[in-house]
Amino acid sequence: MRIIAGKYRSRKVHTVAPGKGDCLKDNLSGFRPTTDRAKETLFNVLNNVIDFDSINCLDLFAGSGSLGFEAISRGAAVCDFVENSVKQLRSIEKTAHELECEDKINIYSEDVMKFLLENGQKYYDLVFADPPYSYENYAELSAEILNLKFSVLVIEYGNSGGIIYNLNDYDIIDKKIGVTNFKIFISKD
Repeated sequence: MRIIAGKYRSRKVHTVAPGKGDCLKDNLSGFRPTTDRAKETLFNVLNNVIDFDSINCLDLFAGSGSLGFEAISRGAAVCDFVENSVKQLRSIEKTAHELECEDKINIYSEDVMKFLLENGQKYYDLVFADPPYSYENYAELSAEILNLKFSVLVIEYGNSGGIIYNLNDYDIIDKKIGVTNFKIFISKD
């Protein structure tokens, strides 16, 4: 997995290969990194709605941190990574060390819902939420994320899951790339 554009273009993002039982045969649950094609499409859309220079990001269900590192590569000042897998957190640390951007990351080793409940008053310019496609609590997750203060929110989900929120306070862009779906909320403020 590589960073697509920006300062760290073509640099490697480390990840932990899924172990037995971590993914279903159809690759729709468990560990599932965002493909380069889907990430490129997503960031092409984001380039039109947000200026990455000096923004602060939040990467929920961070996994390898691919989305957060892509934002940092494009100019984000800082990214908070939230992940409960110790193995994936070590991968994030290894990538940050190799990119020499440790000063631009904060790592939270905890459950996403716990993080959101404890940090609901923080402001982020850009929030990524990329739960496993088998995740069953999208409604609760969406409600908690929407309690955050943010400019742009990206929720990634598979064909069989996801969220159905259409809120008046946000412009919404939907993108589909294969089995990957993005719902992008853009604050009207």
